[in-house]
Formats: sequence, structure tokens, C-alpha cells
Amino acid sequence: MSVSVEPGGFSTREEAKSIIEGLGLFARDGAMQSGDLEDVHWHKTSLRIYVLTGKFDTRDVASDQMLSAGSGDLISIPQETLHAARCPEPATYVVGFESEEAAKKFKPELPQELPDK
Repeated sequence: MSVSVEPGGFSTREEAKSIIEGLGLFARDGAMQSGDLEDVHWHKTSLRIYVLTGKFDTRDVASDQMLSAGSGDLISIPQETLHAARCPEPATYVVGFESEEAAKKFKPELPQELPDK
């Protein structure tokens, strides 16, 4: 599984939240300032990031590709996928999590802690 970016089919926060909730996911707002590429990490939950404003770059470690997303794009990051991210300009977004519990426990995990598949 790898990171992907595609048109999200939304143009507002409300539309993004409606799509997320329609998929049975829990929505949480997010924002990221401009900065350097984060350290490589992974998450125990999958993420669906609906970019509202700004630019969002995600590096997929498996393919060593840098994927760029802007307003109206959807970034999909499967669970247990090594990646890194940065925003070349400040970005706001809505994230779809599998549950409210997953959103509350969300944190980056160290690459060496990735379970063997």
C-alpha cells in the first residue's frame, strides 16, 4: 500500500466533512505551518486528508516519490505506511479517521517500530 493524492470532490470544509462522515469516518480539523520535511514515520490508523487551503507534500517511502496536494485534493495514507510530510506554504485540512478513538490516540510512530507483515 502506498500514499496517493487525487481530486477530492469537495471545495469547502463542510463538503469535506460530509464526505468523511458519509464514509463512516470521524472528522478532525488540522493545520500545518510551512516547514522542513518531517522525519519518516507511520500511524496505526489510516488517514484521509482533505486539503482545504495551502500546499501539502507527502513523501511515500516505498516508492521514494514526493506527492503534492493543494486545495480540493485528497491525500490517502494507509495504516502502517512509512511516509513524511511538509507544507511548502501553510495548509488547513480535515482528516478522516476510522473512529474518534483513533483521532484521540493519533501520533507518529518510529520506523523501527513498524510491525512485520
